[in-house]
Amino acid sequence: MTDSERWHPQIERCEKMTLKESLNEMENFKLRQEEVPFVIQLVENPRYDVGLFAGNVDLFTHDCIHVLLGRGLLVKDEAFVIGYTMGSTKKMFRLRKNLFMFCSKYLYPKGYKFGEEERFVFNLAVAAGNKCEVDLSKVAFKQFYDHELAEIRILLGVDHDLLESCYSLEKELYPASYESRRLA
Repeated sequence: MTDSERWHPQIERCEKMTLKESLNEMENFKLRQEEVPFVIQLVENPRYDVGLFAGNVDLFTHDCIHVLLGRGLLVKDEAFVIGYTMGSTKKMFRLRKNLFMFCSKYLYPKGYKFGEEERFVFNLAVAAGNKCEVDLSKVAFKQFYDHELAEIRILLGVDHDLLESCYSLEKELYPASYESRRLA
């Protein structure tokens, strides 16, 4: 297993870490923009935003949301981070969800595709993100570099208890999944 597959910024372990410290843990293995498959950039990158999806973010913001939500870099982790981000926009209507599901199931390359489990995690995250007080796709995370993650969650209205509930449910539903088992 690679470092990127093992990496997981558990919520409890990282509460007192700053955003900068958490991002530094990813530095040796995080994806660079040129490594992201083009079809994924078309769907998720704001540079290509044509209004079909909500919550498009650049890679830096996406990485910040990973650590904020306490999710690693595996496919279910990605499903949760993307879903939560999109949900936080309050613009994820059925058509947008279905269109994203189609893309993630049929157009994304192997290693990025969402199966049925990831689709459930994505939908769970959209619902949880919808409860977030702030549209995470609009946050300038650099201003929070020296803030502890617990403080950032409070400032942005990311409900710690709701995240824990989502992760408990996911863990219970998918006990054979490595990324689900390691959740807080």
